[in-house]
Amino acid sequence: MPSARALVLLLVTLLASIGAYETHAQTNPTQLSRNLERKLKRDAARMALRLNEGEDLRFQSIRISSGDMESIYKALVGMHNADENVRSIFRCNVHTRANPSIDHMLIIFDRNIEWAAPLRAGRHETTSITLNDLLYDHDLIIEKHVQWNDTHDAISIRSKNPLNMAALANEFNNIEGVQSVDLGLSKEVGNNITATRVGSGWRFVFTLSFGSLQEKGEKTHNWQYEYTDGGKMTKVRESGDPVPEWLRCATDPVASFSR
Repeated sequence: MPSARALVLLLVTLLASIGAYETHAQTNPTQLSRNLERKLKRDAARMALRLNEGEDLRFQSIRISSGDMESIYKALVGMHNADENVRSIFRCNVHTRANPSIDHMLIIFDRNIEWAAPLRAGRHETTSITLNDLLYDHDLIIEKHVQWNDTHDAISIRSKNPLNMAALANEFNNIEGVQSVDLGLSKEVGNNITATRVGSGWRFVFTLSFGSLQEKGEKTHNWQYEYTDGGKMTKVRESGDPVPEWLRCATDPVASFSR
C-alpha cells in the first residue's frame, strides 16, 4: 500500500499537470479541441461534396475529393487560428447543415429475405456477398437493426470516413430485397457554412440562424471571409439580422453592418 508521502507526491504531480494543461490552454487559445477538429473535418467533407451539387450526387464518385476536402479544412483551421471573431462563430456552433449525407443511411428491406437471417437472429451481419463486400470495401458498419413496418425491417449503416452516401445508396438499391434507402436529409433551415472556390483560395459564408420559424420566420446573420491558399485571410462583409445579445457567443458587437 502506498505510503502517505507517496500519495502526497502523486497528488502534487497531478495538480502540477492540471495546472500546466490549463496554462497551455490559456496561452494557446487557437488550439483545436478534438470535438471542434472532428466538426471541421465533417464541415470540409460536406462543402467539398457540395461543389458537385450542380450534378446529381447519385452519379458522382463515392469517394469525396481529398484535395478539396483537405484544402477547405486547412482554410477553416487557418481562419480559426487567425481571427477571434471566427473562433467565436464556431463557439456559436455554426457548422454545415447535415446535407448532403456523408456518413449515414437507412436501408429498408424485405424482412424475410434470406440474407437477413443473421439480423433476425440478433447479429449485426448478413449472408449477402454483395452487401458484405460494400461494407468491407467502404469501411461501413451496421449500427442498428429495427422493425420498420409489418413487412419490412431496416438497418442503419454508418461510414467511418466521410463518403458520398447518395452514390453509395445506388449500390445498396441494387441488392435483392432492398425496398429503398433513406439518407435522412433534413429540409429544415439552420446554421450553415458554404464554400466557393475563388481565384487561389476559398470564399466562406458563415450563417447563424435564429428566431421562431413558426411565428416570425427564420432570421439569419452572415459573415463572409476569403482565405487564400497562401494563408491570407480577408473579412469581406457582414450582413443580415442583428444577432440577439443572448446569442453573441463572445462575437464582436454587431451594432452596424452592411446589408
